[in-house]
Amino acid sequence: MTPLRRVRQLGSALSLFAAMPAAAQHQPLARHFVAGTEERYQVSLEVKTETRSVSTETLDGTTYVTPRLTSAGLQLRWRALRRILSVQVDGLAQIEEQLSPIGEACAESVVENADADPAMKKSLSNFCLDWWKESTANYFESPRGNQKESTPQAALTLGESAPPLLALWLRRAARPSVILPDIPLEAGASKQKDLHRPGQLMQDARGSESTEWLEAPGETPAATLHVVQQLSWKSSPSADQPGQSAAPFPTPVETFFADSLTTLSLLDASVLRASRTASRTTAHPVDPVPGLPSPPDFSSKLALTITIERLP
Repeated sequence: MTPLRRVRQLGSALSLFAAMPAAAQHQPLARHFVAGTEERYQVSLEVKTETRSVSTETLDGTTYVTPRLTSAGLQLRWRALRRILSVQVDGLAQIEEQLSPIGEACAESVVENADADPAMKKSLSNFCLDWWKESTANYFESPRGNQKESTPQAALTLGESAPPLLALWLRRAARPSVILPDIPLEAGASKQKDLHRPGQLMQDARGSESTEWLEAPGETPAATLHVVQQLSWKSSPSADQPGQSAAPFPTPVETFFADSLTTLSLLDASVLRASRTASRTTAHPVDPVPGLPSPPDFSSKLALTITIERLP
């Protein structure tokens, strides 16, 4: 790009930024694709899984309860190259995205504590082998950020029970793009809606999604989109174990939480950087134990953290 063209683009962006409050009253932000252009990013993913329980020990007729925490983690980095292959009249773009891993092999990427469950470590290693490899994806993306795969994507497994909310979230959150809201592009403009997921797998499901535009400091004219999603529900009751006549196990309570900050260029609404986190927690209700201030914590949590940075 020539210096003169860069100055002209910057001037146009500054004019747009200055006029943003007035223009935002009429039109939300939309992505502008240009056929033949490329976007380069560095992406990192941190996966952390932990299980909380208790261990008991009886000495001289007294039983002692000790909290127990096992955890393991995984850190991955890769480069993403997005090529805009073509753009239709309505703005729909055909995109080819290539992923190239950076760093150590999967066997050296898993970090665990001394008490880590071998099954926990194996699950992370299997996920790494499935996810972290040279790959190419082809999909269509609309000016609003909605995507449609050109070819079916292989199922992603994170060891969670149905429905696989974290796997679905990760598939989209790891891409350097975002679904743009239908609210004015103005600092402080926000929208909130209730989330409902009826079905036997998610009993009494309730939650919300909030979206807000924030100012983005820096030399490049930009705006930051903040999205928070939260959902809680009761899992379907576990079936009785074979040979047991006791009542079913208590129904676990599950919680999904996601928080995303994505900074977008005002030149074309492309992603400049992003910080995205999501977690899923399963808590098993336990009756109070005499002598303890609160019931023992029997729970598991799987957390994902993604950072995306635009490269020159």
